[in-house]
Amino acid sequence: MKNKNAELLKLNYEEKVRKSLEIIGDALSQSKKPCVSFSGGKNSLVVLHMLLQFKPDIPVIFCNTTNEFPETVKYVRKLAKDWNLNLIELKPRYPWNWKKVIQCFGFPKPDRWNNGEPHCCYLLKTQPIRYLFIQEKFDANFTGLSAFESRARMLNFLMKGCMIKTKFIGSSYRLPFEILSVKPIYFWRDSEVWRYIRENNLPVNPVYEKYGIERCGCMLCTGHKFWEIQLAKVNPKLVEHVKKMIQKYGWDDGRFSRLNLAKQ
Repeated sequence: MKNKNAELLKLNYEEKVRKSLEIIGDALSQSKKPCVSFSGGKNSLVVLHMLLQFKPDIPVIFCNTTNEFPETVKYVRKLAKDWNLNLIELKPRYPWNWKKVIQCFGFPKPDRWNNGEPHCCYLLKTQPIRYLFIQEKFDANFTGLSAFESRARMLNFLMKGCMIKTKFIGSSYRLPFEILSVKPIYFWRDSEVWRYIRENNLPVNPVYEKYGIERCGCMLCTGHKFWEIQLAKVNPKLVEHVKKMIQKYGWDDGRFSRLNLAKQ
């Protein structure tokens, strides 16, 4: 028996575009108050561009973790103005910001997920998103995740596909209600993402070309095994600076009780 999700990986570029638009249309027909998560990265740009063809006023959520590239923040705000986006720029809940989290809990380990979600991921991103969803009662969220980003995501894609109902926000936190989690380009490769961007003449976050990097998430993130290589491309001096900070504040073991935090 063929895995219908695996079959999506075999589609050619044109077929993938059509399928992604079909997924978006299907998801929108099932939701009353959808939103789209926009990181400022290339994948979420493609999903945003597709969604705007269906729903130009869809809420666009940008989570400013206070550890973003300055160029990313400027890019997102300019795009919001140029495209007349319904932008919601989230920031961490008081009193948290990146510096305070690092001082209190240390840096995320390169193998961060082995010990659960680091404090920075939760306090700077997951927590503010969770509270926004509860406040606004969003019932669908579109993201630009790709199954090719990790083995875990590929397995998730093959088992669950591009659209599921869930109460989870992040890896461990529940909403009091279900939402539709939609990943329209889950089965796209990077080359197809860049092709879509070129063919539609989309404005891209300048950090990709400026620094020659492949990801534009948190600027000083140490939570992946290539963090030193990426940071060296931005500024070699930053690597030594971060290493000194690690010596001072240590590594985050990721183990803490989130139950009380989740109630804040």
